[in-house]
Amino acid sequence: MADKGNQLHPAEHRAYRELFVSARQLVGRWERLISALRGTPYAEVLERGRDRVESLLTALGPRTAAYGLHGGPASQGLGARIADVRGAITDRWVDTGMVMRLAVLDIEHVATLLGQLTELARAREDDELAAFCRQWQRTVTPDVKATRTTAIALGASPDRTAAPLDQSILGRTAHRVGWALGAVGETVDRFTPARLGGTREAEQTEGQAEQPVGQAREA
Repeated sequence: MADKGNQLHPAEHRAYRELFVSARQLVGRWERLISALRGTPYAEVLERGRDRVESLLTALGPRTAAYGLHGGPASQGLGARIADVRGAITDRWVDTGMVMRLAVLDIEHVATLLGQLTELARAREDDELAAFCRQWQRTVTPDVKATRTTAIALGASPDRTAAPLDQSILGRTAHRVGWALGAVGETVDRFTPARLGGTREAEQTEGQAEQPVGQAREA
């Protein structure tokens, strides 16, 4: 058991920094998703979740600073950069359905980190910090459920699910390239088993043909 007081266990230290990065990434990425889905019920759900996680970041800074851990420019800046990369590249290559499924993973990751940090604080008998993390986990959990429900409900609109999130020329072009690459992968997967099956059959036939020769030599 770690020492009580203002000493975080190394596992907590790493998990809090991961939480800063993950939460900041979510806020930045979801801002773009909200903008792209403006006017739809999907945007409303994401906006509530984004605001909740932004409030978490505001409360988290002073709380961890009391333990000598500062989630400043390094960790939050990394989260912002990850959000930029995902928004500029990843989210443009895939369809809206996948983007929403990945959003579920974003908020689920934050909730899971808060749950684990609750148990880590309890292991140190730091009831105050454990209560803080537990309360925020409970606060975020409804957003996990709402985001998952929204991602599932999107399936009722197949065309919207398959459409690119980014409707710009660049977004539509990247989306078409992504579909083309997927089609190539499907073609490879379709023919590879047949080729492997043919190769195995040829090897078995060759082995059966050689077997009598070997037996004759033994005789």
